[in-house]
Parts: sequence; structure tokens; C-alpha cells
Amino acid sequence: LGEPIPAGTPTDPLVRTFLRRQRRLEEQQRRRQASLAQRLHRFLLKKFYLFRRSALMTLISLRNLALGRPPLQQLAQEVAYANWRGEEEEQPQSEQGNPEL
Repeated sequence: LGEPIPAGTPTDPLVRTFLRRQRRLEEQQRRRQASLAQRLHRFLLKKFYLFRRSALMTLISLRNLALGRPPLQQLAQEVAYANWRGEEEEQPQSEQGNPEL
């Protein structure tokens, strides 16, 4: 417990679920103990990325209405760019994509 799992070691689904739950509980506790400035920064960052995504998706939709739908690969790249949440949000997403955790 508390030690990282060696790479390449298959983990039990129950262990993965437990580790995911522990990580989520630690994150919640860290957020509760954050200072007012940290909470405000996180709130503003979340709102910025929400507004950014909304504006980009609106522009993509309007362009598609005016000019027609682009190739699916281009559209997928544009949507991926619109969904980008910054360096701070990349770490949790990469952990979710890791099948060994």
C-alpha cells in the first residue's frame, strides 16, 4: 500500500477500483484544504476553459453551417483542440487512460 505498482504488472480489477477511489478521495481532501486563493484560481480556470470550449464549438458550428462539413479528421482535430483543458488537467486524464492503474 502506498507504493507505486511496477510497470507491466497486471492488476486485479478490484485493486484498480480501490486505487482509483483512493486517488479520488485524496484529490477531494486536497481541494477541501486549499486556500481561498487556490479555490478562486481553480474556479476561474474552470470557467475560462468552459467559455473557451463554448466559443470554439460555436465558431466550428457556424463555419460548418456556412461552408459545409470539413473532413472528419479535421473536425476531430478541431474538437480535440476545443476540448483541451490545459497542462493542469492533462495529468488526471492520462491516469484515466492508463490501463494498469
